[in-house]
Amino acid sequence: MKFLKFSLFIALLAAACLPAAAQTQQLRLNIPFDFIVKGQTLPAGQYIAKRMGNIDDSVWTLQSDQGSAMFLTNPVESPNVAHNPSLIFLQTGTQYSLVQIWGGPHFGRELMLSNVKQTVVAQGAKYVEIGAE
Repeated sequence: MKFLKFSLFIALLAAACLPAAAQTQQLRLNIPFDFIVKGQTLPAGQYIAKRMGNIDDSVWTLQSDQGSAMFLTNPVESPNVAHNPSLIFLQTGTQYSLVQIWGGPHFGRELMLSNVKQTVVAQGAKYVEIGAE
């Protein structure tokens, strides 16, 4: 009986750890335009987006051979609309700014932005989504 209880405990512990392990994924993307991340301009190209740590998922990095950026994020939810793994950019004219990262269908990360974003969106900007490979 002790062995059965111990086995059940181990199985439950493993099941609880699986979602956390699944969230450590990295996104590989081909971004076809130059873009801005927290005031830094990065060139078009192949990028990997991933969390910097295993415990705190607020710090993310975007890396390529041409450049990299590290930035802080806040959680964002989309209960009614499912998202594929992707990055969301805000396009204003010919300028693109990274605003969100979606690693799963209903939970993502949003870059910490100023109130300028709301003004820009009201002036006719649009969102562009680049899916992970």
